[in-house]
Amino acid sequence: MAIRGNLNEASLPDVLQLLAMGSKTGTLSLTVDRSLGTICFEGGRICYAAIANRRLDIEDAVFAMFKWTHGFFSFEPGVHPPAGASLVSVDPQALLLEGARRVDEWSLIEKKIPSFEIVFALDRQQLLRNRIALTDEQHTLLPLIDGSRDVNALMRASNLGEFALGKALFGLLSGAFIVAVGTREPERPVVAESVIAEHRNLGIAFYKARMYSDCAREFRRITQLRPDDSSAAFYLGLVALRDGRWTDAASSFQRAAASTPQTAAVLVNVAYAYERLGQYEKARLALDQVVARASRPVPLAHLGLASLALQRGDLDAASTALELSRTAWGGSTPPAAWFHYAGVEALLRGDAERAAALLAGGVARYPTSAILLNNLSVAQEACGRFEDARRSVERAAQTDCAMPQLFRNLGDALGREGRAAEAQQAYMRAAAASASGLAAR
Repeated sequence: MAIRGNLNEASLPDVLQLLAMGSKTGTLSLTVDRSLGTICFEGGRICYAAIANRRLDIEDAVFAMFKWTHGFFSFEPGVHPPAGASLVSVDPQALLLEGARRVDEWSLIEKKIPSFEIVFALDRQQLLRNRIALTDEQHTLLPLIDGSRDVNALMRASNLGEFALGKALFGLLSGAFIVAVGTREPERPVVAESVIAEHRNLGIAFYKARMYSDCAREFRRITQLRPDDSSAAFYLGLVALRDGRWTDAASSFQRAAASTPQTAAVLVNVAYAYERLGQYEKARLALDQVVARASRPVPLAHLGLASLALQRGDLDAASTALELSRTAWGGSTPPAAWFHYAGVEALLRGDAERAAALLAGGVARYPTSAILLNNLSVAQEACGRFEDARRSVERAAQTDCAMPQLFRNLGDALGREGRAAEAQQAYMRAAAASASGLAAR
């Protein structure tokens, strides 16, 4: 059985103990920022460990991962080490005490060496005055410290492990025998496409299953491994839209658009986020780009332009955009939103009969849409068909929609028929829905 979790909630030592006690066989994968680590188990004992793009022996790799206090882990049973890897058999318990000691010592080291991209140079005058015996590791490093190698290069040239190298440099810094002279740009680790694909496929499956927090977790992992991945940014934007986090959604779609500027879906969604933020001009510009670039009409872009036109009261522009979107859908049934905007446009023109006909057509296709039913009730009331209006709003109230206006309309309809007690209950539901909405903000 797979095990997944967050290192903020379960530390790596805790996970290792759990796998050891269960005599598990499989592979534990860890992702922290841009780092990817792997620890393989055979019968509860560690047989292999590695960190991507870092030259460490198995024990040093485990000790390095002990310092990871955030990120994600995933254990897949039955997954074996890479073919041809050198294997060992180490009791995880034997590593825990040494790991705890190293973590404590490393907390001091990293205050002086916060990055492996730091470049050091020798202070030769200080070395000439030295009367302190240096360690073997420090003697190994001195000829390699030339003012151009960073810590990563020193580790490769000296064949020292991270901890041994860090400890040696810490001593040299404490004695003022070396000084930092700059930093190198960090190299971005190359992540296997299979790793990205695994997270992407899981994320898409979670999104389709409406497990949005799990979906976001998988795509956040991709952004940690590959910050410029456009599909990850796109799905994180979709999840933000679901959560009503409009600013986060707009930011995610902007990142996606930077890598895939030709993708209409990205621009349509960023326009929707801008519209919900009240940034109507930005929304219009994004949709205009879709219309200008597309080789064929994009119905959702025209529908978005219709919404914006209604916002500013331009009924002619709204009517044109609605017609273009309906034509672009061809023989397909347009979404509920099209019937909503078409009904609103007809009502704003004072054509209640046409609005009622449009909305009735929408309800026939989307019988559980509370918004369409509510709008149909408004149109029927404007036509003087009060009993029909009451029936429509009652149907809307039976859905799981908590829109306050819906219950106020229901109260008005019941009140007209002299059903005062029921009307009062509807008004109370409207007040409760309003209070709930304020609390959620």
